[in-house]
Amino acid sequence: MVHYTRLSDNTDESLKKFQEPKWSIRIFIFIALLISFSILLTVSYKSMMIPNKFIVRLSGKERAPLKHITRSITKFADYYFTESESRYLNCARLIDGDVESIDTYVNNGRMKLDEEKLFQLSMDCDSIQNRIFRDMPPFEKLKRPIAFVRNIYGIYELQEVFLSISYHPDNYFCYAMDSKSSEKLKKSMRIMADCFENVIVLDKEYDMDRAGHKQDAAHFDCLKQILDEHWSHAITLQNFDLIIKSPKQLSDLSEILNYTSIMGFDYGFTSRYRTFEDWTPAGMKLFKNEQSVPLEILHKKLKIRKSLNEVILSKVFVKSLFDKVNLQNVIKRFDDRTLFGVDEMMVMTLFENYLGLDGQMESNCTVAKEDILTRQTHWHLEQSDGLYQDCKSKWLRHSICVIGVEFLQELSKSPMVIANKVTANFDFGTIICVREMIKTNKTGNNPDSQWLSYFPQFREMLLKANGTYYKNSFQC
Repeated sequence: MVHYTRLSDNTDESLKKFQEPKWSIRIFIFIALLISFSILLTVSYKSMMIPNKFIVRLSGKERAPLKHITRSITKFADYYFTESESRYLNCARLIDGDVESIDTYVNNGRMKLDEEKLFQLSMDCDSIQNRIFRDMPPFEKLKRPIAFVRNIYGIYELQEVFLSISYHPDNYFCYAMDSKSSEKLKKSMRIMADCFENVIVLDKEYDMDRAGHKQDAAHFDCLKQILDEHWSHAITLQNFDLIIKSPKQLSDLSEILNYTSIMGFDYGFTSRYRTFEDWTPAGMKLFKNEQSVPLEILHKKLKIRKSLNEVILSKVFVKSLFDKVNLQNVIKRFDDRTLFGVDEMMVMTLFENYLGLDGQMESNCTVAKEDILTRQTHWHLEQSDGLYQDCKSKWLRHSICVIGVEFLQELSKSPMVIANKVTANFDFGTIICVREMIKTNKTGNNPDSQWLSYFPQFREMLLKANGTYYKNSFQC
C-alpha cells in the first residue's frame, strides 16, 4: 500500500510555483471542471430515465439489477399479461422457494387480472386450443379418465387457465354457471365449450351464493350430463379451486382408489340442517323403489354428516345414486335457503350412512376423520377478510389464506389434489406457475395404499378386495 505524507512548510521554490498557477492555467482548470460537471449531470439524468424493468425493488429499497431474477416462464403468460407485468415471475425459482425471488416478485406487485384492463383474447377455436394445450407435453392415453365438475362465476380467463392445467382429451369437464355471472363469462365459456368434445357448459344457470345454495344441484346436473361418458372418478369443484396434480397423476390415483370415494368424516353442524325433520329414508322419500329396500335401512334415521364441498366420487357410487335415489328430493331437503353452509352435507350423508348403494361404505362409520387428500386449505376462523400477518401471503378471504407464490414450494410437495383458494385479482402468477409445475412434472407424489389407509372407506375397500371384510369387526 502507498503511504502519502503531507508536504512540509520547507518545500522548495519550484514546487511552490507549481502550487500557484497562472491565470491561464486556472481558466483551463475551471473550463475542464465545467465540462466534467455537465457530463455528470447528463449521466445522472439518463439513469433516472431507465425503465422500471431494469430496477429491482427489495423490501421497499431500490437496488442494482439482479441478473438471476428474471422472467422464467413460457409464452403462456403473454396471453394474459404484458412482458413488463410478468418480468419478475421466475416460476422455477418460486417453486423452489427462493426467498429473494419471492420478495422481488411480491414487492414489485403481484400479477393481477383487472376486469377493466383484460386483453382482448382471440376466441376462435384454434386460438383457444393453442392457449390451453399446444405448449404442453404430448398426451398419453389415460387408464382411468377423470371428470371435473365445476361451479363457476367471475372472469373467463381464470377458468381458461384452470382448464389448461387439467386438460387431457380423455378427461371430461362440465361447468355450471351462476346466473349472476357476467355476460362475457357466459358467452366466452359457451364459445370455449364448442371447441372441445369433452368440455360441456350446462344451458341451465343457477342462483348460487356464498351460503352454498344450488351448489349440489349444479354439481349433480353436471354429473347427470356426463354419466354415460367414460370416466372413473369425478372431482367436484368450485370457482377458486386449483388442481395441483397432473392428469396422469389423477388417473393413477383413481386406479389405486378403485371404486372408493374420498371425503371427510365429520358430524353435521346442527345449525346447517333442520334437526326436527324426519331424516329416515322413508320420511325423505329417498328411494325410487322403496319395495326393494330392506326395512332396517328404510326406517333408520340418517346420521347427518359433513365434509367440504370438494369431494372425489367413484363413478360406481355416482351411478348408483342416479339409479336408486330420488336426488331431487334429497337436494331440496338440504338446500334450505334460510341456512348457511348447506353444500357440505348431502353427498357425505348419502355416502356415510349405509343405504345399500354400490361403492359406498357398509360399516356406518361415525368417527370424525379429516379429508387429507382432496382439498388443501389454510384456515383462520373468526378472522376478518383482508390483511392478515399469519398467512404466508398476508391475505385472508372467507377465513382462508389466499394462495400466493409463497405457497408454491408447499404445493409442489403436497400429496393433495386441490388447493383453495386462488383468486385472479390477488396473484394470478401463482396459477401460471402451477401450470408450469405440472408441465415440467414438478408436482408432489401421489400417496400410496399405506397412506390412503388413513381413510376408513379405503381400508374397507381393500378388505373387500381381499375377501376379508367383516362388517361387525371393521375398525373405523
